[in-house]
Amino acid sequence: MKVTFNGYFYKEEKKGIKKAIEVFNSYFNISDEFYFNLNSISKHEISNLNSEYFNKKGPTDVLSFPLFSGIVEINQLNIENEETLGDMFFCRSILKMNAAKYHKSLIEELQLVLVHGLLHLVGYTHADESELRKRENAILDKVWNGLIKN
Repeated sequence: MKVTFNGYFYKEEKKGIKKAIEVFNSYFNISDEFYFNLNSISKHEISNLNSEYFNKKGPTDVLSFPLFSGIVEINQLNIENEETLGDMFFCRSILKMNAAKYHKSLIEELQLVLVHGLLHLVGYTHADESELRKRENAILDKVWNGLIKN
């Protein structure tokens, strides 16, 4: 799976993102032809998206917009075709605030919301919060503890 970057991303952020994607993909084995769009947007923009699509007020750290119902549907796609799995939006200022609040680096916070958002793109929802968190924690453990080389 590949990522298309929209907005500004620093070299170290891209490196951290690619590492998280590599680990994520070790769980789901998504075709290298498939990609998602990762967008860095302002508090105002993410607040508008949150309101319009989720009927929630205020900014948030990450929003995901999957194009498929889940990993089963994704696995039925032709792996040789280029396919967009969806869009993900994050707000850097919220990530910075959360990183400080939870005593993480900005890269770690970015990896956390990236993995969370990717799980949404492959069909995990908050309707089954325990399964979402279980997968998220397993993937992040490998990302942060270096069990897979980047």
